[in-house]
Amino acid sequence: MTDPTLHTALAQVRDRWRRFPRTTTTLSICPENELRATAQNFGSSDEDFVDPRIGPAELMPERLKQLGLDPAYIKYERPTTYRELERVCAACKSWRRCLLDLSSNNVQAGMEGYCLNASTIDTLTVDERIATRV
Repeated sequence: MTDPTLHTALAQVRDRWRRFPRTTTTLSICPENELRATAQNFGSSDEDFVDPRIGPAELMPERLKQLGLDPAYIKYERPTTYRELERVCAACKSWRRCLLDLSSNNVQAGMEGYCLNASTIDTLTVDERIATRV
């Protein structure tokens, strides 16, 4: 049996945590098992700690922008390539690392290390540079 005072205190902490402005970068880089354990300690679910607007699909356009490419243009001019970029990003296991790199404006870190779309994005970058010279 739990102490009602402890239960009330934990409920207050959980409520304050939910209202506390937090950066998605800090929470997103937290390993899933630690995030889940922390949420359980507060009597909450791990969804309360994660911004649902951030994920692999939202990172790819940001990576393109930081590399000087226009995601809307690529989506319009090369829809098949854009869908392939989205598909690969959606299956990415390194999206939290990607989020951290992009939030610190270190877009090149992933291009050489973990980004599975690196070769496609490199090709788009080269094609863009060639197109702007003509």
